Amino acid sequence: MVSRLQQTVHLLILLILCHGCRPHSPTAIEQRCQALLKQKDFFRLRDLIAAGDDNLSPEKKRYYQACTDNAFNRNEASDSAIARLLNGSRDLPDSLKANLLLLKEDNDFKLGRYARAADANKLLLTSYSTQLDSSDLDDLRNRALIENGLVAIPAQQTIFPGDTGTTTIPWQRDKLGLIEIPVHMGDTSVLSIFDTRANISSIMETDAKRLGVRLLGTKYKEGSGATGNTFQVALGVADSLRFGNILVRNVVFQVMPDSILYVAGFYLHLILGYPVIAQLREVHILRSGFLVIPAHPTASPLHNLAMSGLDPILYCTINQDTLIFDFDTGASSSIFYDNYYHRFPKEVNRNGHSDSVSSGGAGGMIREKVTILKEVHMNVGSQAATLKNVTVNNDPIPNTKKLTYGNLGQDLMQEFNETILNFDSMYIDFK
Repeated sequence: MVSRLQQTVHLLILLILCHGCRPHSPTAIEQRCQALLKQKDFFRLRDLIAAGDDNLSPEKKRYYQACTDNAFNRNEASDSAIARLLNGSRDLPDSLKANLLLLKEDNDFKLGRYARAADANKLLLTSYSTQLDSSDLDDLRNRALIENGLVAIPAQQTIFPGDTGTTTIPWQRDKLGLIEIPVHMGDTSVLSIFDTRANISSIMETDAKRLGVRLLGTKYKEGSGATGNTFQVALGVADSLRFGNILVRNVVFQVMPDSILYVAGFYLHLILGYPVIAQLREVHILRSGFLVIPAHPTASPLHNLAMSGLDPILYCTINQDTLIFDFDTGASSSIFYDNYYHRFPKEVNRNGHSDSVSSGGAGGMIREKVTILKEVHMNVGSQAATLKNVTVNNDPIPNTKKLTYGNLGQDLMQEFNETILNFDSMYIDFK
């Protein structure tokens, strides 16, 4: 699904929360906060507002706090800050109200408050459509179909096996090299791809009928981040599913035509996406072939993971430069976007060689002109890693707006014996 915070990124925030409601030139720190938000650099934005600069007004600080709370999975806190801003002042400009409502919509969707998300969406479309460009409006209308289709569905709920039990689940690779785990729906077991970049879990239409996924009578547009292709899917919900001794209720699925999930001669029957994975709180992916889910997540000072809508993004260091990447357990290998190519053109051209490759995902395959880098050295989490034969796109992926520098996949994970995903303290680390 197209990122639910794309609009927040595309709209440059024109904050006029001001004394006497008179427009004024943004201070240097306001300009810095605006730039970081536009770049999805929630990490530096978090640190900047935490420094407590006196040149940032309490209202503006609360706004940016709402943005970073949203990015770091503190959705309740973000909603609280939004309510204080919307209810505490009559002088907010429409541009700011629109961005606050976009944040609220995303918070409420993640919290399973689908009716509230639909209400925020409706208010945006009826009262603030002039604050959005045509592509943003199309995306908002598409999300309205999803949210209105879910208004009667309870929030997803994950039930763990007591306070002390650790869940261990075997995993294996499919023909595309992707991680699959056994998922039980009713009396049937099906292998499911474990995919952090799937905004909503997905299932083939024939499997949805076979496994009892209820169709909700809603159809909407979906897009493939790998190809930029769009296609129509249906909305469904599974009353429950199990993996290991963990039970998940009210799981939302996008139900796809079988042909869409037929990739490189292989069917992707079921994909567990971010909403299911995030509620596990912490997952250890062992290279030996096991997923370990502890009863209680472990805190860490790293905090190098954030959410841009429903997309996980990871803070890394390359060439002493801190960069932001998508993190994708559903990708067999990493790929760097054209943003990386244009940021380091001399290095890429000097150390790489030109090629063309086929890549794809749900929705098909595309052929791209690329540069292949023999090695890329990076620091991620507490570790150093070396990626081999990294593909760098020379041109943008069609129909997409990428602000991150690439998509990190399983080749990064295979550098280590263990990958730790923590959606509670928001970090990714390796051992």
